[in-house]
Parts: sequence; C-alpha cells; structure tokens
Amino acid sequence: MVTKDGKMVFGAGLLVCLFCSIVGYLGIRMMTKAADNGSKKLPTSKVTITIDVSHQQEFFDQLRKFAAQHDFTIRIDAQPSGDEDFLIYMTREDMIISGLNVFAPGEYRLGFYDADRGHPVSESVVDELVSDLQNFVSKVPDTTFSMEK
Repeated sequence: MVTKDGKMVFGAGLLVCLFCSIVGYLGIRMMTKAADNGSKKLPTSKVTITIDVSHQQEFFDQLRKFAAQHDFTIRIDAQPSGDEDFLIYMTREDMIISGLNVFAPGEYRLGFYDADRGHPVSESVVDELVSDLQNFVSKVPDTTFSMEK
C-alpha cells in the first residue's frame, strides 16, 4: 500500500526527472546549434583555376602579386600528400581566400570566405577581387579560370 507521503515523493521525483530532461534537451540543442554554425562556413564565391604545371611558379608569383596589391597575407605550402599538392591561403581583416589542388596537380579550387560572418564583405568587393584575381592569373600561359557563386 502506498501512503500519502510516498505519493508526494514519487510525484516530486517525476517532476525533477521531467525538469532535468527538459534542461538537458535544451542544452544539447544549443550546443549542437553552436557547433553547426561554426562548421558551416561556406564560401561566398568559388573559383577553379587550371594551369599547365610547367608554369606553376609563374602562377604562384601572380598569386603573390595579387595578394600584395590587395593587402592579403599569403601562404603557399606543399602538402604531405605529395610534392605537387599545394595549399594556398590568403587572409586579411575582412576576407580569407583558401584552396588547394587535391584532385589534379594543375587544378586549384579557391573559396572566398568572410573573415567575420557578423560583418560580411559586400558582393561588389568579392566580385572585384575575383575579377582582379582572374586578371593576374590570365598572365600565366595555358591557364583557365572559372567562377561559381
């Protein structure tokens, strides 16, 4: 037989369990949402540049000139996967341009990213950067340049 005190303890236990479940559920949702926001940083524009690998140094030189003209810090690093695999990373206060050539030695895929999603770069600035990058890269023989948004 269950007493009146036993019913109260049982009811209070159920309320505590319900409260803890709701708080835990909300906490997990908030953590998941924060993690998703940080990992879903998509580029505002993407370009694919195909070069003849015999002109790779000229290509890198043109990237450095582009970076200098637009106040980017640039880093071009060989990757552990092979001597023909490179990471290209350009950054400045408002924008990051990053990419690599993982699928083919002469094919570079670069993405244009907002450095701070709270203060996105205007579409016209990104378009100017893409256009100017195309102008610099076009000075390298046997190069193709394509863009997607």
